[in-house]
Amino acid sequence: MIIINKKTNQLGYYEDGLLAKVFPVATGRQRNFTPEGNFKITNKQVNPPYYKKNIPGGSPYNPLGTRWLGLSAPGGAYGIHGNSSPSSIGTYASNGCIRLHNQDVLWLFDQVSVGIPVIIVWNDIDLNEGFVDTKPIKLYLNNEPIIVGEESKLFSKQHQPYIPLKLLCQVFGYSLNWDNANRTINVTQPGFIAQLTSNGQAALINGQSLSLKDIPIVVEGTTFVTLSTINQIFHTDAQWKPDTRELFLSLTPPDTMPTDASTASETSDHMSGMEPQVEKNLQKTNSKM
Repeated sequence: MIIINKKTNQLGYYEDGLLAKVFPVATGRQRNFTPEGNFKITNKQVNPPYYKKNIPGGSPYNPLGTRWLGLSAPGGAYGIHGNSSPSSIGTYASNGCIRLHNQDVLWLFDQVSVGIPVIIVWNDIDLNEGFVDTKPIKLYLNNEPIIVGEESKLFSKQHQPYIPLKLLCQVFGYSLNWDNANRTINVTQPGFIAQLTSNGQAALINGQSLSLKDIPIVVEGTTFVTLSTINQIFHTDAQWKPDTRELFLSLTPPDTMPTDASTASETSDHMSGMEPQVEKNLQKTNSKM
């Protein structure tokens, strides 16, 4: 989808729910010139002619530039397009359309299809704050590299890594399931259960309330967690090296122990056998990827 923030004159392109690109734009000379709301791309045109002044498509004097993406906004022919005045980008300059640099609209034109959502807003949010870095992240358990398949997306946002909860459960040997009745994500092993909610801060560890420092997020149906949640739920020592994009995990004793004596005994047995089980699951994970 595309989000356009008129106040900051930015266009954000989102792919698979993640912010992939942010471009500077020009919008209406007055706020009400460019409509706000939820729209869609209705048509695409290469080298659109500018009928108002009878300027042919492809002309260097064409104010629509080299590409046109028509919008479903009512009240006129609104679109996202290139321009013949690069100095206007980043300002309030148009009659209502959204202008991009010609090289930027060329890239965007090739990515989008007719029907994708376009949201136009006016607020103080800098879209760059949501920028996601999808360059590869190297993952280690007890200093041993973990082979991560293409289906397990890892990314960072504002220099913080986000790891699929499913992948972590595979690596550590936990079970993962969705409790539809309680609307929770359950991470379990014998004698241990953590209950999380997507996009929620509250969690339960063996029935004890816990407030997560970072809220789990859902992207394209996959739940992602950050370093703090990894440490809180899995009782690991997680270390992130942003310069090399390496994430090191090492098992540590749990700091949340159940109060029930029988459960404590089960947890003790569970922890004493955790290392071999992790190695087995790690081998299974590597063999499948």
